[in-house]
Amino acid sequence: MALQDAIPLSNAWLRVLTAVVAAPVVVGLAWVGGWPFGLLVLGGTLLIQWEVYEMMDEGGGKPRRLLGMVLGALLVLRILVPALWPLVVVVVLVLIGRIPFEHVREEPLVSLADTVFGAVYPTALLGYVLQIRVAEGPDVTDDQAFWLTLSLFFLVWAADIFAYYVGKFFGRRALAPRVSPNKTWEGAAGGLAGSVAVAIVLRAVTFDFVGQSEPALAFLAWPNVIMLALICGILGPLGDLAESKLKRSVSIDDSGTILPGHGGLLDRFDAMIFAAPAVYLYLEYVAGGFA
Repeated sequence: MALQDAIPLSNAWLRVLTAVVAAPVVVGLAWVGGWPFGLLVLGGTLLIQWEVYEMMDEGGGKPRRLLGMVLGALLVLRILVPALWPLVVVVVLVLIGRIPFEHVREEPLVSLADTVFGAVYPTALLGYVLQIRVAEGPDVTDDQAFWLTLSLFFLVWAADIFAYYVGKFFGRRALAPRVSPNKTWEGAAGGLAGSVAVAIVLRAVTFDFVGQSEPALAFLAWPNVIMLALICGILGPLGDLAESKLKRSVSIDDSGTILPGHGGLLDRFDAMIFAAPAVYLYLEYVAGGFA
C-alpha cells in the first residue's frame, strides 16, 4: 500500500518513527556499498519474496519456497559474484526437472510459475538497486554510483508523496478504480511533477551540509536527469498498481506487518520494483552512464 492509500492519523507517527530509524541504516550502508549494502539488499528482497509467497498461499498458490528462495538469493548475489550465474541455471533445471515426478493434482506447472515469479518479482528486479550501486565504468565513480542509488530512492518516493497529497486535495478522476480506488489521474500527474522537481534540485543545487562540492547529479546531462525523473514518476506508480492488483486478488490490505505503520516491505518498495531496473537499463544502454 502506498502513501496514496488513506491511513489513520495514529499510523502517521509510526510511519515517521520507522523511517527515522531505518533511513540512516539504509543510507549508511548505501554509502559503504559493496557487500554491506549487498547483504542489506539481499535480506530485504528475500523478506519481500517471502511476503509474495505468503500472498500466493492465501490465493491457493503452490510455490516451492526453498528452491524459490535459493533462486532469488542467487539472482541478487550474482551481481556481486558473477560466477554464480551457472548455479542460477542449475536451480531452474531442478525446478523443471521436478515436474515429471509430481502428481498432476499438485499442478506442477502452476507450482513452477509461482516459484519463479516470486524469485523474479520482486527479488531479481529489486536487485537492480544493488546493480546501480556497484556499477563501474570510466564515466562513473563510486561516489557517483552512490548518488545515483540515493537519487533513485528520492525520485521514487517523491512521486509517491506528491501523488498522495495532490490526489488528496485535488483528485477527482479515478486512475484505476477496480485496482486502487483512491488513486487519481490528478495524483499521478502531481507525482510525476514532483519527481521532475526533485530531479531538478538534485541536478542544480549543492548541499554543503553533506560535504558536496557540486550537485548530486552534476555528472549527468540535463536530458538524462529528466528522463530518470520521468521513468520513476511513471513506472513507480505502475509498480504500485501491480502490487495493489496482487493484494486485491487474494483479498488482503497489506503484504505484511514487518514495518510498523507501513505494513509489509513489499508495500514500501512496490514502486521500486519497476523503477530500479528501468533506471539501470536506461543508464547502461541509452545514457551510456556505465559504459
